[in-house]
Amino acid sequence: MSDLTEETRKVAQRWFDALSGGDFDTALDTLAEDVEWINYAPVPGYNDDMKWIGSYRGRDAVLGTLKIFTEAVEVKFEKLTNLVVDGTQAAGVIHEVSVVRETGVEFEIEFVQLLSVRGGKIVRWKSYTDPSQIIRALRGDTTDKAAA
Repeated sequence: MSDLTEETRKVAQRWFDALSGGDFDTALDTLAEDVEWINYAPVPGYNDDMKWIGSYRGRDAVLGTLKIFTEAVEVKFEKLTNLVVDGTQAAGVIHEVSVVRETGVEFEIEFVQLLSVRGGKIVRWKSYTDPSQIIRALRGDTTDKAAA
């Protein structure tokens, strides 16, 4: 394994461990000051219930969007189930069970975070998932939820 891949693995593992442990200070410390943060693209009438999504730049903006997320959603369970690292890129697969605070409706998703690491910091973060279960829970729909 190259030194670059090993450095990326350490940064990614620190990020995912901090998130799963609810340690936002450590998680934010893994981000570059000017990190590019891409959390879906809002589509009016479809996923814009997810007030925290969109593209942001910088740690302060990321902290702001995480605050919006944690005010809306309580994460009950989050676990990294797979981590693939190659050079400066890392992809982590996360299993999450959460509850929307306003509706009390639970959702369960699996999502991928693609990280780009340079100089020991995450310089780009992009998330991929099917947001259907999140949207269902935000809208208070209690029909049977299928795990993603």
